[in-house]
This record gives sequence, C-alpha cells and structure tokens, in this order.
Amino acid sequence: MSVSQADLFGAPSRGAPPPTEEVVGIVRQQLLKTLEQVRLAKTMPWADQLDIVRADNSFRYGTQALPQTEGEELWNAFSREMDRLYAVMNQNR
Repeated sequence: MSVSQADLFGAPSRGAPPPTEEVVGIVRQQLLKTLEQVRLAKTMPWADQLDIVRADNSFRYGTQALPQTEGEELWNAFSREMDRLYAVMNQNR
C-alpha cells in the first residue's frame, strides 16, 4: 500500500470551504472585543511576551474569516493600538 503525499511545488490544493455566517459572526464579535480591550488599555494587557504574540497571531488569523475590507480595517485598527501599547511598554523599560 502506498501513501500519496501532496506536491509541495505543484498546484495548490483546494482550501477549506468559507466559514458560515454564524462562524463569521462569532469571530467578528471576538475581534471587536479584543480591539476594544487594546483601545481601552493604558499598558499592554498581556504581561507575558508569548501571550502578546498569541493575541497578535489570533487577531491576524481571525481577520481572514471576515470579508477582506472589513478584516483589513480591523487589522489596521488593532495594529495601530498595538504599536501604541508597544511604545508605552518600551518607554517603561
């Protein structure tokens, strides 16, 4: 019995189906909650560097479930707030 392996350099495989509207709504709600958290924060809301990276990655990944323009707008808003919080964090070092 032989096992087939995906071609690493060939045509891309078909991706997963788009998320349902229910999933998009849940993701949108979570992203807006996180965005509000960083907007209200005076200092970085996560103390551990790994938690900061996880929050950043999670937000970036979540925006991919939304319509492109909406995802980009939310990402840009989140990124601006994170830049502000990184500046505060670095100023206090």
